[in-house]
Amino acid sequence: MSFRLQECILKNDIDNLQLKLNKSNINKFDEDGFTPLYFACMKHCVEVETIQSLLSFGASVDLKTKDGETPLYIAVFNRRYMVASFLVNNGANVNEVNGPRKETALHIASRFGYEDFIPFLVEKDANIDALNSESETPLYVAAKAGRHDSTFLLLAAGANASLSNKDGKIPLYIASELKHKHVVIVLKASKESLIHAKAEADVELRMRPQRVLSTNDMLNRAAVDETYRADIHRRHSIPSEVPNTTPMVLTEIKIPQPRLRTHDPLTGKSYGPCRSLEEVGYDEPPPIPAELRNLPPPKLPRTGGTTMMVGTGTSEGGRVPVRVDGLAENEVMEYLSHSIHKNA
Repeated sequence: MSFRLQECILKNDIDNLQLKLNKSNINKFDEDGFTPLYFACMKHCVEVETIQSLLSFGASVDLKTKDGETPLYIAVFNRRYMVASFLVNNGANVNEVNGPRKETALHIASRFGYEDFIPFLVEKDANIDALNSESETPLYVAAKAGRHDSTFLLLAAGANASLSNKDGKIPLYIASELKHKHVVIVLKASKESLIHAKAEADVELRMRPQRVLSTNDMLNRAAVDETYRADIHRRHSIPSEVPNTTPMVLTEIKIPQPRLRTHDPLTGKSYGPCRSLEEVGYDEPPPIPAELRNLPPPKLPRTGGTTMMVGTGTSEGGRVPVRVDGLAENEVMEYLSHSIHKNA
């Protein structure tokens, strides 16, 4: 299959496909071992109308690739429900084994938890207990993968839970071994209580931490889920407008450091109190605030008790006593006679 033919398939160019395809090359393998129909069923961008055109041109619906896979197998693998439904309705064998593991399409749907495919394939007469190369049934691979939804659908459709693989392990054993408690709940339930067991398994699964998806898992899910793809784009896209930010203003803080030693390094004794502000790192005394400059010193109120001045009585509290040595001689005699007369 040439590059131009692949381009026509990817672009759903049916007119050019009709010109390039004929009975000699419609089922021809390319360098990857793919037929045009297999390639179209594999790509999500290829529409059902293009696949219908390939079948009308003579493509074999069950022709396997060099790896032994049918177009139906790759359509189910990539969860292309409309394509798989179209192939089955046009004669694709739902029980055809594929690949080195010899698995059917139901094995793939059960392993990946494609709940929409399981009822469809069972309705189209898929063997619900088909064995792969390891003697594993679809129910076994669903239990091994921890798919309790697939397990519920298979049991409800009549799958045999007692069939073991080549190692003698049944689905309940492998689910218990891998600690899939939600699957064990469904497998241990009777057919009449499957619905209640399914609800209990849903609660058990919700209480378990979610598995961290790998990059490939996220891309595969985004390819089929538009809501998930939009959510990934929203969380990982850079906003259109980057907010403007201003750098933080840094203020240098100068910590005063002593310029001289305060203690004797040999004895550890202090040199005594600081004699100036320069000794502790200040170049000049700190400035006096403007509101405190040129103000007179505060005067303490004299209300008696210990604030009374020495030599005064209670009636003259707060008054400065008269200094005798500051009076003239006649004033001294007058002051003394006044004091003697007052004390008498």
